[in-house]
Amino acid sequence: MSKLYEVAAQYRELEDQLDTDDASLAEAIRDTLEAIGGEFNDKAQAVVHIGLNIDADCAALDKEIDRLKQRKASLVNRNDNLREYLRVNMVKTGINKISCPLFTITLALGREVAVIDVESDLPDDLVTVKTVIAPNKAEILKLLKAGEVIPGAHIERSQSTVRIK
Repeated sequence: MSKLYEVAAQYRELEDQLDTDDASLAEAIRDTLEAIGGEFNDKAQAVVHIGLNIDADCAALDKEIDRLKQRKASLVNRNDNLREYLRVNMVKTGINKISCPLFTITLALGREVAVIDVESDLPDDLVTVKTVIAPNKAEILKLLKAGEVIPGAHIERSQSTVRIK
């Protein structure tokens, strides 16, 4: 059984031989091209079916990933709630340390953090300004298509794609 790339190579090779003066040979080549074209179509359809199966597998995996992410988030949330429950009750009782053979529970003093009350009242030397510089590719493409020359930019065609509808 031939592979798609082999069929494509045979087809191209026969197309190149089509420019012959011998009418019977040209007719034989056309018949062979028609047969190879049919085989190519069948193989192309098989490739698409494999791709559709892979797409279905990917969709199932995405769904499972989402389910597992939700499960993980639920477990993380439950664990955070348990730790907060323990912290609140240790603070209430004034117990700062509990020791047992497997682990030690310590109520650590929280770290100091700066709280900003009114951001606009802060001195300029204590504020960081972030500037993002990024080319506007849509506008650049529009101008290039209109015939303008833009230093540092040009038009290229991206790789062709296969559409399956």
